[in-house]
Amino acid sequence: MRVSEEASVVVLELTRAEDDMAVEEGNGSSDNLLWVSLYLSDDFFNSTGAVGTRVADLDGGRVWVPTHDKPGAAIMLAAGEPGVAYVPFGAVDVETVWVFVPMAGFVQVEVVDREQAADAGVDLEEVEAALEEMGTDSSLAGPVGLETFTRALDESSSTLTTQEEVVVTLASDVTFESDSAELTSEAGSQLEVVAEQVRRYPGGGSLSIVGHTDDVDEEDYNQGLSEERAQAVSDRLGDLVDLGSWDVDVTGKGESEPAVEGTDDQARAANRRVEITLTPTEGTDSQDSASSAAPSASADPSASGSGGLPEAYGPVGRGPEGVTVPGRKGDGELSVVLEQVTRAGGFLLGELELTAGPGGTGDSGSTFLGAWLGDERAKALSNPRGEGVALDTTAAASGLTLLSGGERVFPTDYLPPGGDKYTPLTERGLGFGLKEGMVTRVCVAWPDTGQDTVVLDHESRTEDGDYAFRLTDVPVVEA
Repeated sequence: MRVSEEASVVVLELTRAEDDMAVEEGNGSSDNLLWVSLYLSDDFFNSTGAVGTRVADLDGGRVWVPTHDKPGAAIMLAAGEPGVAYVPFGAVDVETVWVFVPMAGFVQVEVVDREQAADAGVDLEEVEAALEEMGTDSSLAGPVGLETFTRALDESSSTLTTQEEVVVTLASDVTFESDSAELTSEAGSQLEVVAEQVRRYPGGGSLSIVGHTDDVDEEDYNQGLSEERAQAVSDRLGDLVDLGSWDVDVTGKGESEPAVEGTDDQARAANRRVEITLTPTEGTDSQDSASSAAPSASADPSASGSGGLPEAYGPVGRGPEGVTVPGRKGDGELSVVLEQVTRAGGFLLGELELTAGPGGTGDSGSTFLGAWLGDERAKALSNPRGEGVALDTTAAASGLTLLSGGERVFPTDYLPPGGDKYTPLTERGLGFGLKEGMVTRVCVAWPDTGQDTVVLDHESRTEDGDYAFRLTDVPVVEA
């Protein structure tokens, strides 16, 4: 509901079921009061209010975050008790939006004006009092763009798509022979990823190719090698696709701009790279494709270039039927079902149903859900982009990916106003566990891959298959 020219509010009506299990049997507080904010909160470190709620314009690829200065009091409900939560946002300039309510779902709703409050059953005076108590941070009011991050299944490249540009990062250890600017036999498939991106924007624009090295050799040598590698990529790319409508700039940065800090083997491998940035004249929405900016669609959702699907280290089953995932070292058990995903705008919306088996989610239900659903390949406290310490994704479902066109498609994400780390549009408050028999829902949004069915994959950090699972043949339905 629009409450002014500068502000809007989402009104959540909450009711705890009459026959809800006693809190001491599950999660919550004493006196059988359910700590609702634990599920509707923003992240692992904030468990008050309902500020995990998000408002999205999926047709426009935008999301609004709450504008509260204070998140509000904790929401506690007894069995059968109703309640209400008010979540403030900035001005919403469309008539219909999607609201993401953590652990509940994605709901498409009409945006109404304050004059319609009574017709909508909303107490306007109560709304205004709640908003005044929470305060407003106007720096959070504007919408931000939803973006796409993918990683090649062989980890040879990653692709980031914003509303203005596409950045493809090639791992030099795959692209080039060691200590050389000579392309390897594997470089062809890497550069075809870039060529496909170029073909999507026939209107052209600017194209930047920048080589980077690690810090092992002398600075002057590294500078020269980075320039030679960037030129080699440019030359081969020109053989694969017409660059006539693009203003191409080829440079090298040597060791001066590392992707990550550190001198261990993993850090140095990440720093040896070539970054190709496409900035289409008319923006990334101008692409000449029926699909979104995610990987190109395929008749077979499992198709992934010449390599097929990566090996599955955990249980595999059809999404509507689900799989049962064992906990680490056999501690706990979790059943996961994904009946379908919903296509809305340029995105796919999924709602997974999770049921805890014997042992719950581990240690009799004390192991938090984020450990089961996070990005297992990310460094500790980092996000899938590897952006260092990103504490608000510590308990996020950021590891629920789609496999498409040879790439792993991560949940769509966004850079919050004033933020410096990207945040996924999915659950971020999974800092709790489930005891045996408990059921919950986990929601996630991905870029649209343009397919009729999708494959959801949660990979493991090790070949032991801890928390790994795969759901195939998940049907895509229209909103």
